[in-house]
Amino acid sequence: MSEVKKILLEIVDLRIGIPHPRRETLIIVDNANFDIGYGEMLGIVGESGSGKTMVCRSMIGTLERRGAKVLGGQVLFEGQDLAHASESQWKKLRGKAIGYVPQSALAGPNPVLTIQAQLAEALQKSETKGSIAEQSKELLDLVKIRRIDTVLKQYPNQLSGGMRQRVMIACALASEPKLLIADEPTTGLDVTVQSQIMELLKEIRREFGTSIILISHDLALIDDVCDRVAVMHAGATVEVGSVAELTKPRHPYTIALNQSRIDIAEPGSELVTILGNAPSVGEWPDGCRFAERCTFRQSDCSNGVGHPPLLGERGSHQSACLHTELLEGTR
Repeated sequence: MSEVKKILLEIVDLRIGIPHPRRETLIIVDNANFDIGYGEMLGIVGESGSGKTMVCRSMIGTLERRGAKVLGGQVLFEGQDLAHASESQWKKLRGKAIGYVPQSALAGPNPVLTIQAQLAEALQKSETKGSIAEQSKELLDLVKIRRIDTVLKQYPNQLSGGMRQRVMIACALASEPKLLIADEPTTGLDVTVQSQIMELLKEIRREFGTSIILISHDLALIDDVCDRVAVMHAGATVEVGSVAELTKPRHPYTIALNQSRIDIAEPGSELVTILGNAPSVGEWPDGCRFAERCTFRQSDCSNGVGHPPLLGERGSHQSACLHTELLEGTR
């Protein structure tokens, strides 16, 4: 009998909206559904505008800083619903039980503070014991930074992109979080440094049992480091499953993402692209939002109101496609 996975965080039917000049609210995410267990690494993939980062912000309570808010659904962290948590509630979790690595290594660090000052700020919010100076050194050592004494005195502009990203990871780990959210942490970094950052995340997970949510456009990277994957398109989760399960996708969008991967392209051949364009944020058609771009489209795919829900038992291989039988034998 397989062991039942213990859930750390669960997103249930999450809906997010922002103010709009021509309507009361513009819906930018709905039907977001996935979970992550203790010690697990979950990848979230999808095109720009699919809702990945906004869902990420709902998990750290910073939606309102972007003028957005949760309109429905649940953000369950260890059973506590944070969908409408107050800022005082978030302050007990953000940067403590939940760590966050921002999208850009260039924009993440404060440019007017030394690395020592930034680490000290992160450590002051934590409840870890020991002197801040020694803990700062331990954090930099943890993220494989050399010349620690020199780096502590430097400013972000004196460090490479990879070094800055390691500093941001160190800050996120200051309070020994149960969950670490990494929002496209390799953006703007060269391939070698990307690989080093991924190895670092894997090592953190192995050593501390930290659950990690990795948001990325790079399916090859997700396949290499994650246990499970949630695929998002046009504000909705369209497929969830293990990395192994998603080698046999049950949604046409996942198939299209796989087929357009650069790492599997034949040298000298024309790159495969996904047909058409994603619908504008909040301007979604009735029925399946991928139907207009789908080579498996059937007459009923555009009927009905709202996007098809994820079909299948939560925790299993789920898909929001109405015609998974047509996808057999495809990748």
